[in-house]
Amino acid sequence: MRKSTKKSTPNRSSSPARTNNKYEYAELSKVSLVSADPCHIYGVIVDANFPYKVNSERYIISLKIIDPTLNQKTKNEYATVVIYAQRFEDLPIVHRLGDIIRIHRANLRLYNGKRQFNVNMTYNSSWALYSSDKTSPLGEPSNELPYAHSGNKPTVERQDQAILSALKKYANGYFATQNVVDDKNVTALSKASKASGDFDVVAKVL
Repeated sequence: MRKSTKKSTPNRSSSPARTNNKYEYAELSKVSLVSADPCHIYGVIVDANFPYKVNSERYIISLKIIDPTLNQKTKNEYATVVIYAQRFEDLPIVHRLGDIIRIHRANLRLYNGKRQFNVNMTYNSSWALYSSDKTSPLGEPSNELPYAHSGNKPTVERQDQAILSALKKYANGYFATQNVVDDKNVTALSKASKASGDFDVVAKVL
């Protein structure tokens, strides 16, 4: 992993140079909480569950994401992304923390004091997953193209490469200095049988 860099993501506010772009991306801390308009965002994934079925008509996945604007004051600051779909295959499967997700047409709300981006695949939202490493979790070379995405063909614009480059550097620096699992919640495997309540385990999968 490379050392942490203070370089932030490019300024994604509107500018004359970007009038030809289909999407305008907002930094996570700068998305308006009072606007009802859908937003487009990028984020580094720091936690994720596996897609699961909540009822006969809905599947769901929940992620935690960060970017340099959201994770400046405290290392525990993050935004939640909740993606809904009618089919399991319409949801992303996150193989590796530190990878990057791009989301189109999300709606923001506050939930338990955290920013929560709701993404409904039934209403024309979309997602794309990008590797922050040299290779994707699927073993393919990493570039500006997503290794997984919803729909048939993801959009690729001039601005995407710059945003991805900055976020990859940020992600590598973040995971080089931050432990995603809080040490105080970790229980050694030899003591797990005697532990009570919920706890974390850190181990190598054989």
